[in-house]
Amino acid sequence: MISYFPKIWKLKNEKMTKSYFAENIRNLRKYKKITLEELSEAINISKSALSDYENEKFSPSLIICRKIADYFKTSVDNLEFSEILEINEKNELILNINESLPKQILEAKEFAEVLEKQKNELMLELRLQKQKVESLTLQMRLQEQLKASKLSEIELLKSQIILLQEKIALIQK
Repeated sequence: MISYFPKIWKLKNEKMTKSYFAENIRNLRKYKKITLEELSEAINISKSALSDYENEKFSPSLIICRKIADYFKTSVDNLEFSEILEINEKNELILNINESLPKQILEAKEFAEVLEKQKNELMLELRLQKQKVESLTLQMRLQEQLKASKLSEIELLKSQIILLQEKIALIQK
């Protein structure tokens, strides 16, 4: 089975990033006061598999990660990259007030928004360029028609000149 989380440490932008996944599911379970068995039943996996995930013996598949994240009403990214809970002065687990997406993810989202905006601008520019091409194509057709019309007009005038020359020649005789 392909694992969603390779190991507890990841190399990201040449910095080591700690994986909080195992710690977060263990702490969230304790915070919500539910047993391994209760959580395993709720997300439909074995108690031993869940224990292995908490003890970092194995990494869950992305599907299991999503089930766990959904159960705790958070995101997979928060489970993996953020400390969702912290220990206060009384040695109690409390929700981390700063529970938010890690800086890398926020930057990635901002970058994605910029890329999306650039994509939309480029799509608009492409549509404008296509309209310009269509307009120029129509202008070329009109020029061709005008040219053909002028050539016909010239041929008609040439014919008229020849007729007039013939008339003049007849009159002069």
